[in-house]
Amino acid sequence: MDQHGAGKPAAHGDVGQSLLRAARAGDSKKISDLIASGVDVNYTNPTGLTALHLAAKEGHALVVKQLLVNGSDVNAASKKGNTALHIASLAGHHDVVKALLDANANVNCQSLVGFTPLYMAAQENHLDVVNLLLNKGANQSLTTE
Repeated sequence: MDQHGAGKPAAHGDVGQSLLRAARAGDSKKISDLIASGVDVNYTNPTGLTALHLAAKEGHALVVKQLLVNGSDVNAASKKGNTALHIASLAGHHDVVKALLDANANVNCQSLVGFTPLYMAAQENHLDVVNLLLNKGANQSLTTE
């Protein structure tokens, strides 16, 4: 059994890996085909990253929306506790952050070390993302451990 596909057989893991690659590349056609074939949109790699995390990291806002519409868990966290919102905020991808917030991502989620998306955006001086997070209710008082 594959450890990363929520107990799915290895064949499903191959399809899951294809989904992760397509999300990283921003290949919405391939993602559509994989979803139609029944891929688990919440499949994770060994570090707990999903297709949503990878699309968010690369700034693929349309793919992020596509994954969300098809059941991706907007608040799924990696093994380090990072959500797609953390990753998009760190990278400064305003459109992705907005899409995640519009899908009810937890604006005040904290990673295992206590980092919030607001903290991550501020550390990288992504002021447009900082302002968006604040306008969506980000708590400035949350601190790292």
